[in-house]
Amino acid sequence: MDNLEFLLSRSLDAVVGMDTSGRVTAWNAAAEDIFGWSTQEALGASLGELIVPVQHRKSHADGLERYNRTGEGPVLEQRIQITAIRKDGSEFPVELSIFATGASDDQRMFYAFVRDRSEEETLRYEQEMRVREANAIMRVGQKLIEDIPLDQFIRFCLSEVCDVANLDAGHLYEVRGEGTSAVLQPSDVWHLQDKGLSPVIDASSNLEFGMGQGLPGRAWHSGNIEAIEDLGADCNFVRRHAFTEVGLTKGVALPVGHGGKIHAVLEFFGTETSRFDPAILRLLKTTGSQVGAAIRRKQGSENRELLRNEMMHRVSNSLSVLASIYRNCSRRASSIEELDEMFLGRVMAMGRANKTSIMESDRGIPLTNLIHDAIAILPDDSDVTVEAASIVISGQAVMPISLILHELGTNALKYGDLSQGGQLHIQFLNDEETDDLHLIWKEQHRERTNYQTVHPERQGFGTRLIQTMVEGRLGGCFERQLGESEFCLRAQFPKNRLEAIYLE
Repeated sequence: MDNLEFLLSRSLDAVVGMDTSGRVTAWNAAAEDIFGWSTQEALGASLGELIVPVQHRKSHADGLERYNRTGEGPVLEQRIQITAIRKDGSEFPVELSIFATGASDDQRMFYAFVRDRSEEETLRYEQEMRVREANAIMRVGQKLIEDIPLDQFIRFCLSEVCDVANLDAGHLYEVRGEGTSAVLQPSDVWHLQDKGLSPVIDASSNLEFGMGQGLPGRAWHSGNIEAIEDLGADCNFVRRHAFTEVGLTKGVALPVGHGGKIHAVLEFFGTETSRFDPAILRLLKTTGSQVGAAIRRKQGSENRELLRNEMMHRVSNSLSVLASIYRNCSRRASSIEELDEMFLGRVMAMGRANKTSIMESDRGIPLTNLIHDAIAILPDDSDVTVEAASIVISGQAVMPISLILHELGTNALKYGDLSQGGQLHIQFLNDEETDDLHLIWKEQHRERTNYQTVHPERQGFGTRLIQTMVEGRLGGCFERQLGESEFCLRAQFPKNRLEAIYLE
């Protein structure tokens, strides 16, 4: 017996002894390390209550009773993979084998050799997750090169992440606005593993977040992944009631950006069985970068299409403008030489306006310079007044504003009579109350204009271009007023979208 005790004490596996009543009779040093109970605490205690998880205790008790009654035990001398619990209540995977000793009831004992499989299971899980992650990334990458709409691609990404990470819902929040007025707005891009989770869509549909607000706002502010292990206990998660009612108790959000700027936030939600371990977070981060690449590609495609249409439109407009310039110059010129000088001068002015809209788009320029360059195509004797705020327009806003003014100037030449008594008033001023910038382009004509031939309900590319620039690029709004002898366009822009800087 001394030799047996010596061998058991030196065993690297936990050795646990139990009598027929289920009380602990042996407990070696390895058992102390694995389970956290000292030998003194373990000896005489109920083994079922000490290390058997709640869900397995009835089977443990039934098996012991059956062996005591019949002498048969199906689990004896078998390798069994199951879970056990430590002193701190944590459950972990083990492999065990049980042997019975003693011929009579009063001598019968059971010994179990127990091996902790936590590290093995962790390694297996990490390997499995890496394989699943690699497969998901491959599928996402393949989908990225397909010509599909951006929202369809993002839904695919949400679905992939939910499947791999055992999550139940995914959603995209989009950054709208610029500077201090920017907010996260909910999109209609969702993925739900179960239709019964649909109430969370309603709970999010009208909910905006500022930077640092709520789970999405925290990810936006930190630029990192943010997670909540218990949504119901987090008072800052204002949607907690709707989410917990459908069983979603965990949430994680990650920012999506490119070019050093965050453009959206992805949020995912799961149940009690969901895990936010490093492998899951790594998958989320990789997916976020893929979505960022898709947004970058989508915007690039839209910019190329806009540029293609704009170039086609500009070439067409340029021909009309050149014809108008030539007619104006020919009426005033007294000789061929004078006509050449006047006409070529206007052509050069038109070229400068185009150059401004293209070459200066990456640098800020004074608003006054931008206006005068854009309307340089107008005749020298045109009655034009300009009143503009003393501000510098950021590089990102140069192209949109230049295109708006160029389009208006082009139409004034094509349809107006600025060289024959017509007047043009341009105001681009700051509204102190709303901190917006207002553009008023007002043409007054001596006679009834050709604008009347344009149907307001029909939008050509020029009108669509102005709308895209005003509303899409600059976050503003505009309206047009058309009369028999006048035309007026009024536009309003948030000043922070133009990133205007006041000159000293």
